[in-house]
Amino acid sequence: MGGSGSKPVEPVASATMPDAGESLCPVRRKQEPQGDVCPVRYKNPNTYNVYGEKLDPNNLMPVTAQQLPHHLQDRPLSTDRVVSGIAKGGTENSWVYPSPQMFYNSLMKKGKGNAVKAEDVNSMIAIHNNMNEKTWKEVMFWEKFHCKECEDPRLLRFEGRPDDLSPLARMRMLMGRPAPFDRHDWVVDRCGTEVRYIIDYYHDEALPVDKQLPGQFDFNSNTQITLDVRPAVDSAGAVWDRVKLMMGSVPEAPESWPAALPESQASNKKAPAEEWNKAQKYFMDRLNTVAVRCKDRIGELKSCDGEIDCERKTMAKDVCVAETVCPKEAGYFLKALEKGSEDEHMKTYGALLKCNAKFQADGEKLFS
Repeated sequence: MGGSGSKPVEPVASATMPDAGESLCPVRRKQEPQGDVCPVRYKNPNTYNVYGEKLDPNNLMPVTAQQLPHHLQDRPLSTDRVVSGIAKGGTENSWVYPSPQMFYNSLMKKGKGNAVKAEDVNSMIAIHNNMNEKTWKEVMFWEKFHCKECEDPRLLRFEGRPDDLSPLARMRMLMGRPAPFDRHDWVVDRCGTEVRYIIDYYHDEALPVDKQLPGQFDFNSNTQITLDVRPAVDSAGAVWDRVKLMMGSVPEAPESWPAALPESQASNKKAPAEEWNKAQKYFMDRLNTVAVRCKDRIGELKSCDGEIDCERKTMAKDVCVAETVCPKEAGYFLKALEKGSEDEHMKTYGALLKCNAKFQADGEKLFS
């Protein structure tokens, strides 16, 4: 929300000189492809969503933080982010939680934010961050079984799977218990070994609830949310860990294991204003116009089928946006489509995209 070092190179055993009839190169040569056959299929390493945003493969979220306000938002939200106490795999750092603005944007994009008021987001963020810290603490409880083989387990990636019931959740439901409201799969880097954990989240109204919002590392807080964290049955080691716990074995580790959780970093930013300033209001009006005018184009892009269809619908969406925020560039492009050459098409479309990107970048500066 650590990578391991590479192994030293093994020394190469000395070889006798080959006979005169043998190749002087001990390395096996690759066969040259015959005819027009292409031996390697290129695969682009980048992944994008339907909005054209590059995704982080660790969590399938946009690489670039989406800090612009949503067009339906009625007041500013903080863009400040808080560092978690969860060690991030492949780095020496910790995962960073989304800002209230990012959290709200994510809810709206998933269609889950229509009933959420902006003033409620800070409460949701507090519970979200606290719940993740509790989850990591439970994961580390299991990792104590392996403290001697790994001093620095780290969360490598995670995935939300709210629509996929785990086998244990199904069994609980057959016994008359409620279904979990969410499920996550967390993959831990155990010093080079990837270990998957399943987390089921349950809401229990019978439990007490604190009047105050939980602090990030308040592990004794009462939020009416319970967790069921365990290693997935993906390996004999995971099965053995679960058997040991069932038989009463309690995992133990030295007090120095792992490194102490870092303190949550204090915000250096000011609290968001109660309302937009003049420039921000003007930007929000244009953003709302884009959302209304281009609603159908964006919806069509989400349901595009195949590379050619998606390219065509992406272009239609881009033109629709530009007609509001970059009318001059949109006009040049549409004229080029009617009379211009293919080079003119590409040139004017590139200018249109550049203008659209500038509109977004200017907005990010306004709200940063």
